Parts: sequence; structure tokens; C-alpha cells
Amino acid sequence: MPKLYEHMNRKSLASIILIGVIVVILGAVSYLVLRWKLPTAAPANNLQNIILSPLIKGCAETDKGMAIKAPVERIEQEPKIKVNGNEILYLRFINHLCCRKAEIEKETQNSVINIYEVWSGIGCKCMCFSKIKAKLSNVPSGTYTINVYEKGTKPGGEEPMEQKLIISQNIVVQ
Repeated sequence: MPKLYEHMNRKSLASIILIGVIVVILGAVSYLVLRWKLPTAAPANNLQNIILSPLIKGCAETDKGMAIKAPVERIEQEPKIKVNGNEILYLRFINHLCCRKAEIEKETQNSVINIYEVWSGIGCKCMCFSKIKAKLSNVPSGTYTINVYEKGTKPGGEEPMEQKLIISQNIVVQ
């Protein structure tokens, strides 16, 4: 009986060791496969490399706000956000007071990109039309929330206007 018991203990010990080795190998292989296949989060500083190219045409492109005075209001269009490759495009057609200037700024944080239309100027007693466009290029692959806000100063003074969300959209850059 002792030899049979000793033989069973060796068999059990060998089985346990073999199972342990298999578990360790499978764990290591699984870790390497998952590490290789799963995308890693882009470092936050990659968003700092995004290039903003603003384009403002019409009254809002100059300090005087009188570049192209529209005698009648033109048709405004809903703001749009589009993705083209690794570029994000924002476009807005707007009627606004003459003598107002718009500038474009951006801010990035995690997967949120904020674009700001920053308005300034006294505002004259006429209406103008402007096309506001912002192109963000060099955007890393990922899923983002794009928010576009209007802010700046109120017409007729230096008092800040209330920040207003113009459009918000979730997009995927591939």
C-alpha cells in the first residue's frame, strides 16, 4: 500500500505542477495578446498638437466689421460639424450686428474639444452676414465630443456676454 500511495502522490504532484505551468503560460500569452491588440489611450498631450485654422469671411473678419455690409439679411444655416480623415470642420453662416468681429479659439481636455467664437466690437445699427469656419487638423484617432460656444463681449461695451452653446456633437476620427 505505501508504494501505491507514494506513486499516487507523485502523479498528483506532477499533475498539479503541470496544471500550474499551463496556467502560467496561458496567463502570460493572454496578457501579451491583449496588450498587443487593445488600443492604448492616446496621451493627453497629443491633443495639444491639433492645429486650428480659422477662416472668417464677411463683416466679422475685421475690427470695423464692415468688410462686406449686407444690405439685406442673407439666409443663416444651421451650424455643422464634419469629419474628413484626421480633420474636423466646423461651419456656420450667421447674420449679426455690423461692427462686430469674431475670432476662433480652441481648448482640448481628454476627449473633449471646445471651439469658441469670440465676439467683440461695439455693434452698429445695421445687420451683416458672415461665414465662420474652423478646421482642426492633426487630430489623433479616437472618439471626441466637439462643443462650439459663442462668447466675448456684449455689443456697446466691455461687459462679457453669457457663453452660449451653439452645437455639440460626438464624432469619430479614424
